[in-house]
Amino acid sequence: MATPQNDKIPDENADDSAADERSPRGSQIEDPLEAIKAMRLGQLSVCSLKTEQEMQAMVSNLSSG
Repeated sequence: MATPQNDKIPDENADDSAADERSPRGSQIEDPLEAIKAMRLGQLSVCSLKTEQEMQAMVSNLSSG
């Protein structure tokens, strides 16, 4: 028997897809494997950039010293 109090309780099994589409996370990758790949590619690019900067610093030290 439904009471006014029971009508105000949200259904735990309700479809939240509409809320997800509005949230900032809704536009992100939903596949866990794709999310991991994207994270690792980001880490790799940061590492590559750092390595390149270190190499440039070594070259400049060799040429100036």
